[in-house]
Amino acid sequence: MKELLSGMVLLAAMGSTSVLAAGSDELWEMTTRMDMPGMPMPAMTQTVCLRKGESYKPGKVPHQKNCEMTDLKVSGNKTTWKMHCSGRDAMDGSGEVTHTGDTMKGSMKLSSKDIQMTQSISGKRIGACQAK
Repeated sequence: MKELLSGMVLLAAMGSTSVLAAGSDELWEMTTRMDMPGMPMPAMTQTVCLRKGESYKPGKVPHQKNCEMTDLKVSGNKTTWKMHCSGRDAMDGSGEVTHTGDTMKGSMKLSSKDIQMTQSISGKRIGACQAK
């Protein structure tokens, strides 16, 4: 379960993580915070390079081959998705992110037979980069 939770925290880094000092794409500072009853977790911040004009889209959960993203929809400035993980640490989730110019804000709710958690996602554009 610890590996799965670590993967969930890293899920906010959707898109290419290749960052160069200059380019025509957008460099974002993304912060995620996991809220779980009885288990405080610190916020994590990292930079992500997104192609200019690209919507924020969830990717694969790192180190979790048994998790998949489904029902990905982009409508205007809002992206929504669902997630399902099978196996020993089975869980389901759904999320949404709203993109408004130079900022993003959203959340993802996850649940398993033992745990309920919410992941908050926020981001701000901080410069330029070159996405791979």
